[in-house]
Amino acid sequence: MFLRVDDRLVHGQVVTAWLKQLKAKVIIAVDDTAANNVIITKALKMATPKNVELVVATVEEGMKVLSKYGENDVMVITKAPVTAKQIIDANPGYKWTLNVGNVGMAEGRRKFAQTVHLDEENYSAVCALKECENVEIFMQTVPGQPENRF
Repeated sequence: MFLRVDDRLVHGQVVTAWLKQLKAKVIIAVDDTAANNVIITKALKMATPKNVELVVATVEEGMKVLSKYGENDVMVITKAPVTAKQIIDANPGYKWTLNVGNVGMAEGRRKFAQTVHLDEENYSAVCALKECENVEIFMQTVPGQPENRF
């Protein structure tokens, strides 16, 4: 199961590069704010190609909704590694590919790659996931660029 951490959720890089690479038919955007805001949800739907289903879910819903879809049909997107860890922990039966692709700069965050800046809580989540046998983690903005490791 492919899970991308990207604080912009659905946008150009996701729909033009990652969807093409993965051949995903469903995007599951897991974010409490987006799921509870009609305007944000509509904007995400507008950014999603017509032939791709978009599910905008709260974290609680996102931890449960995966079983409705085929593992190779889905791209899960969250804004932060802590949310990714919650989803992965709730679904241990999958082999996970975790792409930390874009987390912007902010106070209290340290730079790990050109587009990845994490605070201690999110870095700790990544470190915990690195210990899981069913999780492969890498940093990459778009397919074809060099991968970076934590």
